[in-house]
Amino acid sequence: MKALVKYGKGENDIELREISEPIPQANEVKVKVEATGICGTDLYGYSALKPPVVLGHETAGIVVEVGEEVKNIKVGDRVTTETTAYICGQCKFCQSKDYNLCIHR
Repeated sequence: MKALVKYGKGENDIELREISEPIPQANEVKVKVEATGICGTDLYGYSALKPPVVLGHETAGIVVEVGEEVKNIKVGDRVTTETTAYICGQCKFCQSKDYNLCIHR
């Protein structure tokens, strides 16, 4: 599959590359991405990450594979993704799974 990869520390070390297709774990799903957004993290935040890193975390698509422990999502569901990279996991919003409202974000 193709992915936009930040492969080095240089400002222009980004390219579209062929990467291995992920295999979802028991509690994960695989999504065929239909659309993705570009945000500040993609433009600026990646400089703090250790390459190589696949860019793009604001996506929408269709579930194509479901891990055995997943109960509320099925193949064919239309979904959006949300990064949990910058959440505390402790505040009332994180505890209620409203991660986008995390007060420490």
